[in-house]
Amino acid sequence: MQEPSKTAPREASKLITCVLPDDGTHKVLLDALYQERKTIKADVVSALATGDASASDAKPGTHAGSYLARLVTVVVPAAEADTWFEFICDKARIDREGGGVVFQNALVTSTLFTLPEDVAEEES
Repeated sequence: MQEPSKTAPREASKLITCVLPDDGTHKVLLDALYQERKTIKADVVSALATGDASASDAKPGTHAGSYLARLVTVVVPAAEADTWFEFICDKARIDREGGGVVFQNALVTSTLFTLPEDVAEEES
C-alpha cells in the first residue's frame, strides 16, 4: 500500500446528500450555499427516483412512481456538519410535502484542492 502524501491537508468530513424534486430547489440551495456559506464544494446530478413499489399497482419488473430528481452532495467539516445539515434542510424546504430527503454520513477523510494564487484565469 502506498504511503499517503504528507503535503495534502486532510480533515474529518461528512457528506451531506439531498434527494430533491426536479422543481428548481437545487438551484435555490446552490445559490444559498454559495452566497451565504461561501462554498463551491457541491455537486448536482439528475437522477431517476422511484416511489414505494409495494404501495402501487405496478406490473412486476416495472418501476412504480418514477420521477426526475436532483441529487445534491456537499462535503462539510465534521465539526460543523449539524449546522450545515440544518441550513441545507431549511434552504431546500425539506419539511414541505414532496420536499425530498437529506442524510449525512461520515467520510474517512477529504482533501481540499486549491489552485495557487498566481494562476491566471482562462479566457472563454
